[in-house]
Amino acid sequence: MKRSVVFVVAVLLLPACGKPPEGVLVRGARDVTAMVPFDGGLLYGERTTGRILDLDGKVHARVRVSSKGQRGLLGLAVDEDRNIFASWTRPDLRLVVAKVAPGPQRLVWLGPRSTDLYTGGHIAISPEDGVLAVGVGDLQDPGAVSDSKAPNGKILKLDPDGGPDQKWTSYSYGWNNPFAFDFTEFGALWLADNAPGGGRERLGRADPVGPNTYLPSRTAPSGLAVAGDKVFVCGFRTRLLLRYRVLRNQAARPEGPPVARDCLLGVVELEDGRLAYSTGTSIKAVYPES
Repeated sequence: MKRSVVFVVAVLLLPACGKPPEGVLVRGARDVTAMVPFDGGLLYGERTTGRILDLDGKVHARVRVSSKGQRGLLGLAVDEDRNIFASWTRPDLRLVVAKVAPGPQRLVWLGPRSTDLYTGGHIAISPEDGVLAVGVGDLQDPGAVSDSKAPNGKILKLDPDGGPDQKWTSYSYGWNNPFAFDFTEFGALWLADNAPGGGRERLGRADPVGPNTYLPSRTAPSGLAVAGDKVFVCGFRTRLLLRYRVLRNQAARPEGPPVARDCLLGVVELEDGRLAYSTGTSIKAVYPES
């Protein structure tokens, strides 16, 4: 009889339908800010060390960073050929984007001098045309946001095969610190923008700008993931991972309770349907509808 009880309990503890379990994927990481799905798993970057690792602990690349203020290793992206791209602030404080693996490092874009706040630096590759998008904050110069020749406050389009002096175009402008953004599978770009001081923080389309949904006060969005018709936003201040449903008019409506209450520095959708998010020193996985 005791064996039967133990067997039943063990079965109940297995993930339903053979799905991968929720829980901690990585422990003891150092300020995880950048994440991207990779080979059925995940690549992640440590902001202060410049290391880029997978879930097995293998280091795929390492870059030299300045991590003062909001600087450091800030973004990761992987193209369909498994080329790994990263964005970071170098010791000379320039924001750069480069192909970092496999093979030798190749600079894709030499960006502006970073600032302690509102540097941006998140990157993503459009599934529609392979464009490499990078968000640049206002660099503590809000007057430059409306300057079409300045990268400040814009989501830029880069050619991943281009060189460091390539001419960029932009998806949109008028942002404070566009760090939290993601593409849908059809190439639509969603963005959650930080706001200075007590300003209202916006969630919406950024290609071009669509209807705004305002985030809860003092969210400080630090990550965004699109999964189907849902958008998930991580708040640096609130630490909440919130779910929004995309409506037909391309606005977004809050839906349900928080998915997690310890999300700090980013969120991505994994290939198995789970969301991976960073608590800063760990990476956790959760199902979006759990």
